[in-house]
Amino acid sequence: MKRIVPVVLSFLVALVPLRASESATTPEDCIRGFYRWYVTNLVANRDPLKQRKEMRRYASERLLKEIAKMKTGPDGLDGDYFVDAQDFDPLWSKNISVSAVHIMGDKGTANVLLDGAKGMRKKLLVRLVIEDGTWKVDKVQGRDGGD
Repeated sequence: MKRIVPVVLSFLVALVPLRASESATTPEDCIRGFYRWYVTNLVANRDPLKQRKEMRRYASERLLKEIAKMKTGPDGLDGDYFVDAQDFDPLWSKNISVSAVHIMGDKGTANVLLDGAKGMRKKLLVRLVIEDGTWKVDKVQGRDGGD
């Protein structure tokens, strides 16, 4: 029994770094997971911004505060911040291309293409940060030539 306790404790201590590394994703995984979830909710007529727990999983606290300020500001939000459009295509949840990923320490950028039916495409520049050990969306900008 005395030998088992140290072995079990050593095993549990060895698992801690594995769990921490499991929560850290690549920028590509963050973007694909986020847009798959986000557009699926739009299609189901659910407001993703009201799902605070999931939003915190994918978006930085800084960005969520900025969006809250925009919503209550004099101009409000003209369209959807994350897709940079007033309309969306349900196929966007399945056709997510991520390219030109650049990582600079705990920050990164990526080009994103949401590809829909009949040429309904949206090009985005997504900025990311590492927050709480995982990549999160920190800013989204529309790119010309998307629609």
